[in-house]
Order: sequence, then C-alpha cells, then structure tokens
Amino acid sequence: METYRYQELAYLIVPLMVGVEFLLLARDEKRAGFPSSGIYFLEFAGLLFVALIPALFIFTISSIEYKLFPFQTESLARFDRYGVMFLFFGAWWQVYIFGALRIRRLSLKEVSSRLSLCLPFLGLGLYVSMLILWVSPWGLKWISTLWFVSISLCLLKTSFKTAERLLWILAGITFLAENVLFIWLESIV
Repeated sequence: METYRYQELAYLIVPLMVGVEFLLLARDEKRAGFPSSGIYFLEFAGLLFVALIPALFIFTISSIEYKLFPFQTESLARFDRYGVMFLFFGAWWQVYIFGALRIRRLSLKEVSSRLSLCLPFLGLGLYVSMLILWVSPWGLKWISTLWFVSISLCLLKTSFKTAERLLWILAGITFLAENVLFIWLESIV
C-alpha cells in the first residue's frame, strides 16, 4: 500500500466519532423512555458510521491497491474519490452532525456546561480543518479554523434547541453543496 493511504486512515476518526455519538444517544434515549422507532434509527446510523463506512473504505482501497477487480478499476477509483470527499473521511457535514447529536445528548442529561459541548466540537472541527486541508494553502486552513471557532462561540450563546437546529441545517446545506460541487467537478474532469 502506498504511504499516503496510511495517512488516509487518520480521516476515519471523524466517522467513527459520529457513529459512537449516535450509539451513545440511542442508549441515553432508551434510558429516558423514548419511542423505540427513533432508537432503532439512531442505532442503525451508529452502526453505519462505525462499521459500514470503514469497511467500505478498506475494501475500496485494498481492491484498487492490490488490483483485485482488474475490470472494475475505474469504477472503484470513482467510488474511492467520492468516498474520499464524503463517506469515509471526516467531512464538515459529519462534524455538524456530531455537534447536533452531542447537543441532544447533553440536553437529555440536563448538562448546563456549554464547554462540554463546544470543546469536543471545536477540537473535531480543527482536526478536520488541518487534516482535510493537508495539502491546501495555509490561508484556507485559517478560514476553516475561524469558521469553527465562530460557530462554537455562537453555540455558547444560544439555547440547546436553537444550536441543535442550526447544526442540523448546516449539515444539510454542507452535504448538498459538497455533492453538487462534486458532481459538477466530476462532469468537468
């Protein structure tokens, strides 16, 4: 395996953290007595992020590197590129989902400390900014870092319900914008 593929394994930290947050929220909602249909969805999403996404990442990378499917190399390479941008690696929309899930979990536990929300969110956002933008210009990393700092400061001043809605909206907008951008770039290249 090429050396840059080992660096890509570090990107799996974000989906794994999102999956664990889904599973922890499902556990907390089960204890609080919420309806089971929502808990099943949370557990499914948690398993999707914890198990399926890393498995697809490892399958795709190993298939390309070891030429396991020689007639499907182009399809696997496209899936790898799409996965690199959205599924496997820690993308910004996943960080927003992490923040929204964490807010929900903290509101269930009735925790009033905003630092227990903002510090993990800010740390994960900075991690993604530095890791995903590894080869990008330094100025772009600073813009991303300032974005996460400003969102964290906004989260400190809003109610839990407003902050959760804001992060879900940001996750949806970011996911749609990244997909439209990817489709447009894929049609050009």
